[in-house]
Amino acid sequence: MALLGIAIDMTCLAVLAIIISRVPKVVALLDKAGALFGKKEEPAGFDRKEDSEEPVYDDFSREGLSKIGAIYKQCAVDIGDTFNLAALYDISRKKGLPHPHLTIKSMREAGLLLPQGDGKFSWNL
Repeated sequence: MALLGIAIDMTCLAVLAIIISRVPKVVALLDKAGALFGKKEEPAGFDRKEDSEEPVYDDFSREGLSKIGAIYKQCAVDIGDTFNLAALYDISRKKGLPHPHLTIKSMREAGLLLPQGDGKFSWNL
């Protein structure tokens, strides 16, 4: 009986390990399926043309952050001059802007987003 119990436990643990190892692949498959059915809105900071250069969202120098900040500011016109970072994050996700957490953090550190108190921020562009 003891050997049977150990065998059942080991079998269940092995099956569980296999299932857990496949989770990233299942999530990636679901992301691909979601991308096929969901159409993201393009950021309002640029036009899609063959001759126009797409903005670089991973340039975190002061000049690059100013360009990215201008795009974020155009997308976030609806939230006003002073806003919560959560509202800016939500808008950037809805507009499909890449890596909003890192960008917003970098803009705060560079002084492009100034704290106004009570959790509110304003642009310094």
